[in-house]
Amino acid sequence: MIETERLTLRPLSEDDFDAWTDFLGDAEATRTLHTPEPIREPERVLAGLRRWVAMADGAVGMYALVDRATGETVGFVGFVPRELDWGNEIELGWLVRRAFWGRGYATEAARALRPLVPGRVISMIRVTTRPQRRSPASSP
Repeated sequence: MIETERLTLRPLSEDDFDAWTDFLGDAEATRTLHTPEPIREPERVLAGLRRWVAMADGAVGMYALVDRATGETVGFVGFVPRELDWGNEIELGWLVRRAFWGRGYATEAARALRPLVPGRVISMIRVTTRPQRRSPASSP
């Protein structure tokens, strides 16, 4: 578990089903993902959540972002291995529930996690709105 000024970052678990469902069911929130269609079927949401939970390996994996003041899960952030045209990379990515957009949670969480993986880390962002152009992975 990692704590920042406003967040507790803890490993993703099946306890995150409701917040995960909220994010994946929101077409606006998922439109910039690699697989942008919303998922609303509970069995598909749970199967995907279980895959992410099982993928955790040391620092590589997904973390839930919990607002320390309210206890609400605001989103998810983590490291994902990617096989890309130019080679293998580690991506630092984030999924923030729409109700919490624009508050800097992704930046705060990414800055807290970045030191966990030495060397090169990338973030692949589809630039469609101004807030998404602020890349927390590129910040010191």
